[in-house]
Amino acid sequence: MIFSGSIVSLPYRYCAFLMGLRGMTANPSENQELTLDQLFPAGGKTLLTGTGKQFIERIGLEAVREVVLAVMLGENVRTHTEPLTRRRITQISGALVAMFANGWLYTENFTEELSKLALQQLTTRKRRGADKTSTWLANWAIGLTGKSDQNVVGKRSSRILDYIADFEQAIERAAEQCRADIGDIRMTLGYVEDLQGRKIELNWKDIARLTTAIGSATLTIRGSEKSMYGKLFERLILGSFLTILGFQRVDPTTNTRTRNVFWLSDSSDLRESDATLLLRPGKLARFDMGFIGPGNSEISKDKLSRFARKIETAGSSHSSVTFVVVDRLPSTLTTQQAAEQIGAEIIQMSMQYWPRELAQKLGARLGLQHELQKMRDEQMHAYLQTKLSDIPIQDFLTGVSIAQLQEEPGNYVTGKSSG
Repeated sequence: MIFSGSIVSLPYRYCAFLMGLRGMTANPSENQELTLDQLFPAGGKTLLTGTGKQFIERIGLEAVREVVLAVMLGENVRTHTEPLTRRRITQISGALVAMFANGWLYTENFTEELSKLALQQLTTRKRRGADKTSTWLANWAIGLTGKSDQNVVGKRSSRILDYIADFEQAIERAAEQCRADIGDIRMTLGYVEDLQGRKIELNWKDIARLTTAIGSATLTIRGSEKSMYGKLFERLILGSFLTILGFQRVDPTTNTRTRNVFWLSDSSDLRESDATLLLRPGKLARFDMGFIGPGNSEISKDKLSRFARKIETAGSSHSSVTFVVVDRLPSTLTTQQAAEQIGAEIIQMSMQYWPRELAQKLGARLGLQHELQKMRDEQMHAYLQTKLSDIPIQDFLTGVSIAQLQEEPGNYVTGKSSG
């Protein structure tokens, strides 16, 4: 059987019912041409540009909590975020399969119209402004990633038309070559919920468009993960650590309390810190976390050079102590000397129980007293695990979007690392 691209006519209400089952964001009508945005399941969009809270709830709250615990026990964050990356890629790939299935079911000659739909979405994005999901979906449909969009297409609109013509020719030739080398393979695709049992039969060209989109999505996601996970876990780990010590998170713009509170991602004229702790009037600690290997020592020194010993909050001056938390320091003494010059403390996450060391340094510098400071090695795992289980870590991402995490320059840098 050869798929012709034609569509079985269905009553509007039944189509709308199926749309709801498939998570689509628009109902079909006889005269409406659905966009890629509308064909893509809403649940998949959460993994691309939803809020930080939605993201970790979708990717798996307990899986994220396990990563936080592992890093607190001195393990390499990259080792533990790789399964999260694979899970995210798999879920987004599934959403793309659904988008293509919806397209083949509700758009006549979808494979032939796909590049036009992508171009329309990209054009609309530039004219009106659109979120990253719209851009990514359109790019993936024509085999582009963020980098290839910049390098191959650039800013000239005429180049996208030339690119699409070349891309479609490449797909045609690749499909023909696959047919010649492998044979005439067919795939069938459909929804279990479809009461009429409709299935679409895909030929090599259809398969090539689908797999190309999934491949482009995979490259895009992997390219954006490092920065995103760096910013994500900075907040989750520092927020969890300070909560374990008994401090309460507040909004710095509305906070009136003067002791035992902290806030995340504070910005001031002097620098940005990942977390700020107000222990009591006049005593303040600032934290900067970076998943940086020893091959990137210059970044550690740059962090230190931007700290100040005194800052202003709510009109009051506080004595500030800096705590820089990094994967592992280089063997040279340059970074340690820079820390000594400004009175900063450096903690290495490669140390198995670095949260205890950080708590001890807080005690030595600011007079903090906590049971964690004297805890034995054999007690640490169970203690941190129990404490973390009671912390709603997703709340540390309130007001933070995935788009922000992917766009902001993160402290998650490749290179040699701990673990």
